Amino acid sequence: MEEDTLNLVTDLLATYLAEGHRCPEYELIRWLQKPEQGIFREDALSDSMTLFRANFIVMHALYRLRDRWFKDGRGYLEISALDIGLAPVNDTPQNELPGQHDPLAEYYLDLNNLNTDKEGVEALLNDFWQRMVIPEHYDDDLATLELTPPVNRQSLRQQYRRLANQHHPDKGGDPETFRRVSSAYQRLKYRHA
Repeated sequence: MEEDTLNLVTDLLATYLAEGHRCPEYELIRWLQKPEQGIFREDALSDSMTLFRANFIVMHALYRLRDRWFKDGRGYLEISALDIGLAPVNDTPQNELPGQHDPLAEYYLDLNNLNTDKEGVEALLNDFWQRMVIPEHYDDDLATLELTPPVNRQSLRQQYRRLANQHHPDKGGDPETFRRVSSAYQRLKYRHA
């Protein structure tokens, strides 16, 4: 990606976040998709690769903007997927200020990471979902699917299909049991990716 484009994205985000406007990252991506900005195509969120690239470019620009605004004394740009906005520096914990070890900032500021291939993106997504699974649900999820360790992806899928077919509301099954089976399967399948 060209430096001019990255500077443009950073400047556009600066105008959007000016005056204390706070928003989630998704809102920024959607705004950058609009024809007035013309940064991302309409299908920028349609598959894992375009989503990864759109996310990376926005996060890269946000971390650049955070460093710029901090250096200029404007404030500290708080960055998380669900809430992005400028805060006064004195309201920010010292260990969160630029210059401190920040693995996310280091990742997104390294433009080599933008070239991650499809396999790498899928691995990142699987890692994300594995960390999102609440570990204490593991034993309960296995019990819901009537499984005992060791479990592999194939046995998990087969058991889910069997139980989903048995409990599906369209086949006379209990909707609540079907929901529990489906939820357990969703959590377990990312652990066994």
